[in-house]
Amino acid sequence: MIKLKSILNEQSNNFKVGKNLRGSQWIFDFIKYEEGRPDKKSEPALKSYKKAGDRWTIGYGHTKEVTPNMTITKQEALKLMYEDLTDAANCVRRMFTRWDAQKLDVLVTQEMFDVLISLVFNSGCDGMLKSDFIQLVKQKKYKEAGKGILSFRKNKPGFSGLTPRRQKESSHFLTNL
Repeated sequence: MIKLKSILNEQSNNFKVGKNLRGSQWIFDFIKYEEGRPDKKSEPALKSYKKAGDRWTIGYGHTKEVTPNMTITKQEALKLMYEDLTDAANCVRRMFTRWDAQKLDVLVTQEMFDVLISLVFNSGCDGMLKSDFIQLVKQKKYKEAGKGILSFRKNKPGFSGLTPRRQKESSHFLTNL
């Protein structure tokens, strides 16, 4: 295990232990843009609305305990986004912790980690953990995984219109490989 980490670190200092990473500024900016108001990207929806999958949504894609006609402030929207991003990042870190316990020694770049957070934010922890895409990451087939992002959850009801987002995520995931 140590030998593989040494080899990867010699090849590129970009690869890190996933369970130790935190989201970068990219993930905050990306989620604000992608999950912001449909008519004004990067701005939060301050009144709840029905989103894909018939779910009530508010702020920057927040769906927990959202009710019809609910309103929030911009500050509350940011707070909810940070909480949701923390939950998503914790899911990704737990996955890497399990993989480390299994002695899989899967290292990732900051860009990969951020995209994993985005995918969890968008589709839920279980959705990402059960995906074919994540199996490629687990096998360290990073280029194939990056390409696999392009089709991740795109055909699921309520997830239409994801093509531009998945293209951005795929491109970012493959940065520094």
